[in-house]
Amino acid sequence: MTLPSRAPQARDLVDLDWTGPDDADCPYNWPLWKRLYMTSIPALLCVNVSFASSVYTSGTNDISQQFNVSRTESLLGLSLFLWALGLGAIIAAPVSENYGRRIVYLTTVPIFGLFTLGSGLAPNFVTLIVCRTFAGFFGSAVVSVGGGTNADLWRPTLAGVVYPFYFVSPFLGPAFGPVVGGYLIEAKGWRWLQWVILFMIVFNYLYALPQSETYKKIILEKRTRNEKTPTRSSKVAPPSRAILQRILLKPFKMLFVESIVLFMTIYMAFNFAVFYSFFAAFPYIFGPGGHYNFTPGQQGLTFLSIALGCVVGFVGVVYIDRRTYPALETKYGVGKVPPEHRLYGAMVGSALNPASLFWFGWSANAGAHWASPVVAAVPFAVGNIMVYSSGALYIMNSYGSLHGASALSANSLLRYAFGGAFPLFTVQLFSSLGTGWASSLLGFISVVLVPVPWVLYKYGNRIRAHSQYITAA
Repeated sequence: MTLPSRAPQARDLVDLDWTGPDDADCPYNWPLWKRLYMTSIPALLCVNVSFASSVYTSGTNDISQQFNVSRTESLLGLSLFLWALGLGAIIAAPVSENYGRRIVYLTTVPIFGLFTLGSGLAPNFVTLIVCRTFAGFFGSAVVSVGGGTNADLWRPTLAGVVYPFYFVSPFLGPAFGPVVGGYLIEAKGWRWLQWVILFMIVFNYLYALPQSETYKKIILEKRTRNEKTPTRSSKVAPPSRAILQRILLKPFKMLFVESIVLFMTIYMAFNFAVFYSFFAAFPYIFGPGGHYNFTPGQQGLTFLSIALGCVVGFVGVVYIDRRTYPALETKYGVGKVPPEHRLYGAMVGSALNPASLFWFGWSANAGAHWASPVVAAVPFAVGNIMVYSSGALYIMNSYGSLHGASALSANSLLRYAFGGAFPLFTVQLFSSLGTGWASSLLGFISVVLVPVPWVLYKYGNRIRAHSQYITAA
């Protein structure tokens, strides 16, 4: 009797393991320069993709005039790009858990570049937004897979130092987009925004070509094939139904059945949405006809406050980690620290977001000097980075490299869904409620979400005990 084929389960992987803690093929044991190089690849690509999302907003007025569409319609090039980023993430991350990280990077980035080229050459608005949508979809891989790559490369001891380099990239890229785009749009026009994105893609792809595979399962299966000693997991191909379930349904399932993923994602998604609403709110407040009547170039410079806040938030997360984690490893043992201790940064940053929103809105509403609302955006960016970095570290530590990429892809799905939606109604919100009350409404919602990291810190261990997935002890 022949048994039906089945997908290899996690327990099958015991047939494939490192030969010991000093196995040269284990990414943990690679030379430091190689691990830093591998870490820099998704970080640079993520800056590239996130820059591509926001730099577009500098050209919305020109796009609106050239294609005879409203400003809200022109923002579809931003919203559809972000929605496609979230949709693509739920496919790219589980694919990387089945076929490896390297192939995902090297196949999706060139297609991202081709659709960026199509955006720059678009003869009409429909072509532009279609190309932007597919560019976002294929650019999503670097956003969702990078967390898994870092989990492959670095032991938990160093995660709090190395991961924030990657986690800050989805925010630094957008922050610098309007800074570059503001002056570029004055000198060259909106199509040059796409050419800058394309130049970055070409450079980053050439830089990424020499990369090695980092995912344990793929490394070991390749080594097994080379040694010609096949194991059960390397011989059996999963049936199509298993592939569908693993690649398409797993992130959705984790989002709705894993409380840690759900609540942390809702909090991170709201902050991310407010962050992207600034790309509509800043032109309304600082741009021509707004409170301060800046030129496009001057208006773009206001986003430097966001970039500064991102850097400060990154430094804050690393500082908190270095002040706390070594002592925790002494107490619990190396690799045995409960994931909840990654939430310290989020607990600190949670108070900064609502305070910043109230300050930003009412100072602009009162017509205060432009420096006041600009500086007010800094603590929001600080808190946003601290919540995001700590939350993503918490999720990765809770679910490990086996399920962590899928958990983060579920997180990306909701974050980019919110981030794409908010800019479409931001201007209407601010024009109907006024700058002060519109910003305060976002601030009140932020206040409601402040307890999320605190509650997870206290009850996270109990929640993980009921997880359907392999999580940290």
